[in-house]
Order: sequence, then structure tokens, then C-alpha cells
Amino acid sequence: MFPPANRRDRKMRWIIITDKIDDGNAVNFGQFDDESRHYQNESKVADALVTMPTEFQLLDDDGEVYFEGRTRCINHGADLAFAPLDWAEAYGCTELQYRPVGSNEPWKTL
Repeated sequence: MFPPANRRDRKMRWIIITDKIDDGNAVNFGQFDDESRHYQNESKVADALVTMPTEFQLLDDDGEVYFEGRTRCINHGADLAFAPLDWAEAYGCTELQYRPVGSNEPWKTL
């Protein structure tokens, strides 16, 4: 776990980029600095993704992937790291798996 440089850096930043339930459509929904919102501006989404080196997927209890996304750092502590899963529980997600973006590493369960 990396210590935050300042209070602002302690915020979990994540974005759902693919909704597998809705035919793989882009969602661009996420949380930045304790504010949840949809991002309509594609350049803002692209800028945000550059700062997020970890990809994640949210699965249901049958192992089916419902959402794919990115986060800034999965090692921010349990309360922050589970934020995307907390959001996705309403859709039936029970597991969050992660790995570095573009990696061929196996997925790790948080």
C-alpha cells in the first residue's frame, strides 16, 4: 500500500467503462473525489483513464462478468478499494477482480 501524498489523493477514483449486461455499451460512470457521476465528454474519460493503471471486472455469483472498469489504485484500503463493488451490488455483483492494465496476468480477486 502506498501512503497518500495528501488528503485529496486518498479518494478512490474508478470508472465503469463497459456494461456487459447492456450489450457491452460504454457507461463512463465513476467516482472521482467523492463525487459519483456520468462522464459524457470522451476527452475527460480518456484523460481520467491515463491515471488509472489497474483494470477490474465485476462479476456475479455465477462468475459472469457484468462490468469492466479502471481504477487509480486498488491498494487504497478495503473501504476505498471495494467502492466499485459496493456500487455494483445493486446489479447482483458479488466479486471484484483486478490486474494491471494490458497485462496477461491472471485476474486476482479482491
